[in-house]
Amino acid sequence: MRVSFQRGDIKHLITSGVIYFVAVFIIPSLLPLTLSVNSRLNISLGIAALATIIMIFIASRSHNDIDRGKKESTILLNIAIGLAGFVAMMLLQGVINWTLQYLSEIFEFQASSKNTSNVVQIIKLNPLFIVYVIFLGPIMEELFFRKAVFGYFYDIMLGSKRWIRFVIPALITGILFAIPHDGFSPIMILYIMMSFVFSFLYLKTKSILTPMVAHITMNTIVVIAQLAIQ
Repeated sequence: MRVSFQRGDIKHLITSGVIYFVAVFIIPSLLPLTLSVNSRLNISLGIAALATIIMIFIASRSHNDIDRGKKESTILLNIAIGLAGFVAMMLLQGVINWTLQYLSEIFEFQASSKNTSNVVQIIKLNPLFIVYVIFLGPIMEELFFRKAVFGYFYDIMLGSKRWIRFVIPALITGILFAIPHDGFSPIMILYIMMSFVFSFLYLKTKSILTPMVAHITMNTIVVIAQLAIQ
């Protein structure tokens, strides 16, 4: 395995990371408690929308080895591949969820995602927040975790074997992706697998649009299903 820290857009990685975490975690937590819940949610939504626009602009000016690869597919094809990736992700998620449920009965741990439950409760309080869950969140996460994080580690590992150059960045991205969602728990395996699928879609199509489509579709179906159940 070869690593060269002289490669990779570290400025894009840091800038995207700062914008993402400030907009998603820091600013919302600093809003005055004197504001109503709906007011805080609306402000958080506005901040997320602004952050998304800024991250899109920054991402458009940064290109990694994946982006510089030859793009042979059209936008419509990338969308179709993204939808196919969503189907593959849901099938994989079903297998992982079944496995976690089985193991949870043996080792007595929680197999359901607290993050998903919390998100559904927030949407019930403020239906407008579904815009964040379905669109803004997935777009920001793909721009940061996929394009910035996965793209950076993919770049610095130039010279490594092809499978190593994919697996290690995807694993690092998956762990970083899991921590803000459900922390260190057995559910991490689900987010890590998501990272592998979304990173694979990005790498193969050379377009960040593809994992965005898969991510947006997945969040849409999951949220609608959870709202219907509850």
